[in-house]
Amino acid sequence: MSMSDYKTPNEKLITSQQASELNACYKEKQHSVFGTENDHDSCCSNWYSLEDLEGYINYVKQNALEKKINVDGIRFYFGVYPENMKDKSKAGQNTLFMCPTKASSELSRDEEANSEDVTEIPAMNLGDQGNPPQNIYGK
Repeated sequence: MSMSDYKTPNEKLITSQQASELNACYKEKQHSVFGTENDHDSCCSNWYSLEDLEGYINYVKQNALEKKINVDGIRFYFGVYPENMKDKSKAGQNTLFMCPTKASSELSRDEEANSEDVTEIPAMNLGDQGNPPQNIYGK
């Protein structure tokens, strides 16, 4: 498959200004819930290399074929590392992990967001948070 075979979902792209606004709203909500005492150390982003993302997508596709699962997408979940992590730099920090999804037999195409998680294929985590964590979009 060549790069020209991939379709960019133009209707789902957002501007840098919109991304900055989303990030600011996220941080504002976090401040209102958790306060501001540790804001500079709080993780608000995760970074994955293109190779890691492509590798995970290929891993999911291969496992789905082997297990005869009709994977239809990838869902991203927010999480928080437990305080007893071996890597103390991640302890208590936010994270973002992803897992494949499959269509439920009862779903129509308009209900894709209601796809079921595929727990038979491992999820992917451990993106790079940065040190200190990058927490403002575009900076």
